[in-house]
Amino acid sequence: MGTKPKRIAKYKMIENDIFNKINNGDFVTGQLIPTEQELAAEYNVSRVTVRQATNNLVAKGYLVRNQGSGTFVAKQSVVGRATKVKSFSEEMTELGKEVTTDILVFKVITASERISKKLKIKVDAPVYYFERLRKADGEPMMYEISYMDVAEYPDLSYEKLKGSKYKYAEEYKETTVDYSHHAIIPIMPTSEIVDYFGIDPEMPILKVMNTTYLSNGAILDYTELLLNTERYQYQVIKAK
Repeated sequence: MGTKPKRIAKYKMIENDIFNKINNGDFVTGQLIPTEQELAAEYNVSRVTVRQATNNLVAKGYLVRNQGSGTFVAKQSVVGRATKVKSFSEEMTELGKEVTTDILVFKVITASERISKKLKIKVDAPVYYFERLRKADGEPMMYEISYMDVAEYPDLSYEKLKGSKYKYAEEYKETTVDYSHHAIIPIMPTSEIVDYFGIDPEMPILKVMNTTYLSNGAILDYTELLLNTERYQYQVIKAK
């Protein structure tokens, strides 16, 4: 059993939330963020608390202040590349670990403009949305948020998601997983992820955004992985 996570200070919660909005694209490079007064009202805190949060983000290079103009999102760097991939199940099995999966959400939604671009489908087309907590020998390793095209995979089920979705796709499509294009960024964990992983709330984790392609050219999924970097090392092999 891990130690109980400590309570996150209010300024740190605000800092983490703004940090995650930057990395998720809710706040984009060059955008003017809300004023201290607006943020104080949004988070129901004092302006001093807001200033402590934004000062930290300025110091870390995520925000910049222009005298008389306000606080803006600084230019961020993102690492992206195409990689050959192994499923989490394959990787852990090769290490002699028992893989288990908790399916936290599994439903059909309509594709937003962002997801339609990721999956190359029409806006409002039906897509599977699911969240999974992946474990090895009972230890939480990653939290996964995935989107898959219903039309491409009409028989995807709760039971199939208990195993490897790569194996499912290869068996259903009679093809193989070819490569994954991903971007990796650091983020601050939400309180929910802190609870799932049992980690320090002030320790950044890695977020991996994957679009996985099959050898027949079809897109398997778009997935966002939140990694428990204290226990799991994400390894990739660069595609040729």
